[in-house]
Amino acid sequence: MMNEAIMRFTEQFDWQPHVENATHFNTYKNYIVCGMGGSALAPWLIKYYGAQSGSLMFHREYGLPIIAEDALKESLIILSSYSGDTEEVLDSAREAIERGFSIAMLTKGGRLLKLAQDHNLPYVLIPDMGLEPRMAIGLSMLGIARLMQNIELEDSIRAAGKTIDPAASRDEGQRIAEKLRSKIPLIYSSAANLPLAYIWKIKCNESAKIPAFYNAFPELCHNELSGFDITDSTRALSANIHAIFLEDDTDHPRIQKRMQIASQIFGEKGVPVEHVNLLGEASSVGRLGFEKAFYTALLADWVSLELAQYYHVPDAETPLIADFKRRMAE
Repeated sequence: MMNEAIMRFTEQFDWQPHVENATHFNTYKNYIVCGMGGSALAPWLIKYYGAQSGSLMFHREYGLPIIAEDALKESLIILSSYSGDTEEVLDSAREAIERGFSIAMLTKGGRLLKLAQDHNLPYVLIPDMGLEPRMAIGLSMLGIARLMQNIELEDSIRAAGKTIDPAASRDEGQRIAEKLRSKIPLIYSSAANLPLAYIWKIKCNESAKIPAFYNAFPELCHNELSGFDITDSTRALSANIHAIFLEDDTDHPRIQKRMQIASQIFGEKGVPVEHVNLLGEASSVGRLGFEKAFYTALLADWVSLELAQYYHVPDAETPLIADFKRRMAE
């Protein structure tokens, strides 16, 4: 199932989103995307890698961001929930409706769709391709770009998605996964590539069902690095860590040097490091922007799929999260 979802990745970019209730649509100065989990990945990638993304912010919380009232009035608030039943997003939607702000929905169904239909609000209905939210970043990104009315952005997302060969990173993913067996992945990137480190983390969490953590240079050099000043009494705490450095030739030279030195220190402390070049192998064409993001996300998919098979994880769904949501609803 997950293998098929990875191989069908480029099919997401055939979709042409349609805005229902578009008569209520205007032009907006700013865009705020409210979303959680997999639904929060799309705005993050757009903001970091979309040259034509405009003024975009994302909100991963209850309610609305604490910003000036005038800024909220000048914004289109996009409520993004793949399932349509995300508690935090529904809370944001209700507050936005109550306060009379301009809003639109992006969803596959659920209560968010009903809310949009009941209030005659603009919405884009995501097609059901049998994907988990974290696997549907192409659909989510195209939907957000359409709600932003940014055709240039939408075209760049679609073009990048169609250039990717999902199978190209499978062997690399399997090789990395073998090194991560019985280890806790610690994923590091530059701050400029933080969304990609986060994608690796959540795919390890949700697909392989293992703990995984992430952080960014240069901040981690000022605190987290000290956690690896290993002594005999702390050695067991670090024994199961395997670091993954997401390296980018376009990163600031001082960031690249920080990664090199941190890697040396990790080696001296007995913590293995896997170096992943975000621009691909030296023999391949360098990857930029959305293409780099999609390539890296698919590599993380192959790694987490291989780990899921190693750990005999039964499926790509997230039953523990579903159980958590059920308890919250009680």
